[in-house]
Formats: sequence, C-alpha cells, structure tokens
Amino acid sequence: MIMTNEDFLKFETSDFYLSAFLLAKGFKLIEINKENPHRALFVFKDREDRQRLVEDFLFGRTMINPKNFAAAIKELKQLLYSEL
Repeated sequence: MIMTNEDFLKFETSDFYLSAFLLAKGFKLIEINKENPHRALFVFKDREDRQRLVEDFLFGRTMINPKNFAAAIKELKQLLYSEL
C-alpha cells in the first residue's frame, strides 16, 4: 500500500514557541502555511502523545534540552522567513 501525505493526521498551530517545542521533541513539520501575512500556521504530523505534550508545555510541566529548543527556534525562523 502506498501512503500519501493525506494518510496521516495533522496538528496545526500558529504558536511559534509551541511549534519549536514540538520540533525539538521530534515531531515532523509538514509545512508552514503563510497564506495569512500576519500569522503563519505550522502543520505537523500528529502523534498519539501530542495532546499530553502540548498540555505539559502550556502548563509548564515539561523539561526540554535547551540546545535542542534553541536549534528548533533557529530552524523555524529560517523556514518561516525563507521564500520557499
């Protein structure tokens, strides 16, 4: 069976730092939707543990390697401001 990009669930957020957190936790970034010039939408391949991780991030109940988080922020900024 051949899987297409639509064969998996997606998670979308416009929260930049949540997106960096998810990226640092190993989530696969599928795309950055820049249709709205004032707010980018980060689209990730969803995982079973996403809801718990998002809640832990939002309520400050998680730890993350600072170097991984900083690298994820840098990567997202490069992607966000690229012309692709």
